[in-house]
Amino acid sequence: INHFQISFYWNQAARFMSKKSEFQKVQNNPGIFRPLVKQTLAFSSKLGNPQSLAVIVHALAKISFRTRKRFIFGELWEVLEGNIVEATKSETFNSWSCANILWAFAKTN
Repeated sequence: INHFQISFYWNQAARFMSKKSEFQKVQNNPGIFRPLVKQTLAFSSKLGNPQSLAVIVHALAKISFRTRKRFIFGELWEVLEGNIVEATKSETFNSWSCANILWAFAKTN
C-alpha cells in the first residue's frame, strides 16, 4: 500500500457521504472507519506527499462535517498535522495543496 492508495480510499469514503443513507450509517457506527484509520496511522511515517495529504484531510473534513463527528479521527488529525508541517518544506507543496488543507481545517473547526 502507498500514499496514493490511502488517499484514494479516503477520497472514496468521502464520496459515499453524499448519500444520506451512507452518512447515517457512519453516524450510527463511527467505528466503521477504524480499519482505514488504523492502516493510515500505520503508514503515517511515509505520508509526506502534499497532494495525498491534501486529499486525505479534505476527505476527513467532509466526513466529519457531514456526520458531525470530528472526534472519530482525533489521533489521525494530530498525526496528519505533523506530516503537513513537514510537507510544507517540500518543493511539491503548492497552492492547491495549501488551499485544500486550509479548507479542511477550517471546515472542521
